[in-house]
Amino acid sequence: MRIKTEAKRQEIIQSAAEIFEEFGFERASMSKICSKVGGSKTTLYNYFSSKEELFFEVVSISNSDDFDFAFEVLNSSKNIENVHDQLCEFGKRFLSFLYSPKLIKLRRLTISQSGITDLGKITYNNRILKSRDLVSKYLAKAMEAKKIKQTDTVVAARHLYGLLESELMYQFLFQIDVEHSKQDMNDMVDRAVDVFMSAYGI
Repeated sequence: MRIKTEAKRQEIIQSAAEIFEEFGFERASMSKICSKVGGSKTTLYNYFSSKEELFFEVVSISNSDDFDFAFEVLNSSKNIENVHDQLCEFGKRFLSFLYSPKLIKLRRLTISQSGITDLGKITYNNRILKSRDLVSKYLAKAMEAKKIKQTDTVVAARHLYGLLESELMYQFLFQIDVEHSKQDMNDMVDRAVDVFMSAYGI
C-alpha cells in the first residue's frame, strides 16, 4: 500500500506548475512532470489521476487568494442587513477576478479543451459548482432573514451569475477583447444586481 504525504503532493504540484509554465497545457505531459519530480509514473498517478486534474490543482492554488477575496463578503455576512449592497460588493470583486487577463486566458483554455479532455468537466465540478453553492448558501440566509422572496436559491444563484456576466459574456466567448474601466465594470454590476433584486427582493 502506497502512503501519500502532503510534502510529496506539494512537490508534484510545484514541478507540474513549472512544466505547465514552460510547455503550456497541451505540450505538457505526465511523463515530463514525472521526469522533473523523479520516481515512477505510478507514484504520480497515485496522487493525480490525470494531467487535467493536476493542471486544475495548479491553477486553483495560483488564484485561490483572489477567489477567496471575491467570496469573502458573502462568507462573512453572518448578519444579513443590506442584500443589495452585499451582492454589489461581491459582484464587483467577482467580475474583477473573473475578467482579469490571467483568468480570461485560463477560462478560454478550459473552454477550448471541453469535449476534448476532462478539463472542462473537472473545472465545472470543482470550481463552478463550488462557487454557485457559496452564493446559494448566502441567498438561503437572506431568505431566512426575509430579505428576499422564498425561492429555489440554486436557481437564483444561476440567475445572479447570468446577470453579472450579461454585458461581457459574448465579447468573452468570441474573443473580442474590449478594455473596460473599473467604473464601467462597477456600473455593470450595479445594473445586474438591480435587476436581480427587482425579481427576488421583498
